[in-house]
Amino acid sequence: MLDILICNGWVADGTGNPTYPANVAIEGDRIVEVGRLEGAEAARVIDATGKIVCPGFVDTHSHSDRTILVNPTAQSTIRQGVTTEIVGHCGHSHAPIVADALGAGIGAHNLREMGFEGEVAWSTFAEYLDHVQRMGTSCNLGWMVGHNTVRFAVGLTGPEYTEEQMRAMQAHVREAMEAGAMGLSSGLEFEPGRRASTEEVIRVAQVAGEYGGYHASHIRNRAKYVQAAMEEFIDIVRRSGTRGQVSHLNVRHNTGAAPDAWERAAETMTQARAGGLDIAADCTPFQDGGGQPVSILPDWVSAEGPARAAEYLDDPEVRAQLLADSVRYWAFIFRGDFDRVRISRSDNHPELVGKNLVEIGEMWDVHPWDVLFDLFNMAFRCEDQIGYVGRLFTEEHVIQQITHPLINLSVDAATSAITGPLSEFYAHPLPYAGMIHYITHWVRDKGVLRLEDAIRKMTSMCAARFGLRDRGLIQPGAYADVVVFDYDDLDDVSTVEKPLAYCKGVEHVLVNGQVVIDDSEHT
Repeated sequence: MLDILICNGWVADGTGNPTYPANVAIEGDRIVEVGRLEGAEAARVIDATGKIVCPGFVDTHSHSDRTILVNPTAQSTIRQGVTTEIVGHCGHSHAPIVADALGAGIGAHNLREMGFEGEVAWSTFAEYLDHVQRMGTSCNLGWMVGHNTVRFAVGLTGPEYTEEQMRAMQAHVREAMEAGAMGLSSGLEFEPGRRASTEEVIRVAQVAGEYGGYHASHIRNRAKYVQAAMEEFIDIVRRSGTRGQVSHLNVRHNTGAAPDAWERAAETMTQARAGGLDIAADCTPFQDGGGQPVSILPDWVSAEGPARAAEYLDDPEVRAQLLADSVRYWAFIFRGDFDRVRISRSDNHPELVGKNLVEIGEMWDVHPWDVLFDLFNMAFRCEDQIGYVGRLFTEEHVIQQITHPLINLSVDAATSAITGPLSEFYAHPLPYAGMIHYITHWVRDKGVLRLEDAIRKMTSMCAARFGLRDRGLIQPGAYADVVVFDYDDLDDVSTVEKPLAYCKGVEHVLVNGQVVIDDSEHT
């Protein structure tokens, strides 16, 4: 007798082929047969009449390592059918941690701000993975080790490193790879990675390359200088011997980039792949997204630490200087698009949440620039935790990304929940609806992709890209990561105005043969 039989559904098997009617038989953690299966009996029968049966979605660019310790049931993501997440991106991971660098090393990704109240009982990457494994999670997790985190661990925040520091960084990456990390991530627009030279990143990434690992990078610029950033990334991949993944390959709107900047960068990636490099990219589903606007500030502001940065921003002359010297990261701010930045979180000023910089400026009777600098100072002085959302892209540009043949569909968020501390931190639909939004908006409403092609870009393409054997497909021998959803009733629910709701229409989710979502309820 089978353990589970999913019957009468329409199977989208992850290959991109048209859906077809079939039953799916599961024993233990594997799919054992797909077809008519007449007369088959099972301990549990799931009736999928009229529903889509597909592989569990694979989010190749997730930050759920930030929140999994307080949300091990992965509420917002598993309810979307995301069964596997690759985490530790943009240069940030929660290991290695050196005691002296604990506060700085976690930085903006501090565990405490995510509601973690337990003991930080790990130092090495292996100890961290063991901690998560003992805790247990509702989803599969693959891990990257963060370049920024490794820099913090060796006490490196500036542009120059010693050979001793380099050997220590390489040792941390080697330990992580031995523990099971999939590669190195970098965040070259963020602290302290943005101060790192190309040569430094190459030397650190070479360790991951020795293990056949990946280098996933939030590249150094996605605006006016995106082409130079792409060429730098390709150089790093080639010389480090890694497999390259460009994180959320896009160009922010109205930031000084040439009209064809994205097309040129994407073509450069395509040519590099044709030339023999294992390189691809991922994207995000919304026109807006979270970020760290403090990265618009030049290096010297934060080079001496947050207390000194706050002193700088208290000085009107420094503020005036910064108006001409903050043309980076969300560079559209410099061009006066203040209405494109709104507050998604403020612990001590909840009246700000949902409002943009212009609206707050009217409330406070100050210029939007001063609003931004005042908000930065709240964070520098640890007086508040501020979250930001920016309207980053045009609709046409999102379509360019999700239809590109080398770009898989990902989310770039962390698993969240509608109750508890995370409900206050993630006041944005991305964690609750990101993956489903591809289907509801871009497939069903806009017709940008066929359903089967979108599912392929969310399953088998992702699994193959990161070497996840026997995942991402509905076929005999594959792991039983399976989603059953009602295509007609599928609703991402979340909007920018009211994000705190789980998506609807995802009725059953299995992870390794275990039913995690059963009749739309978490088990």
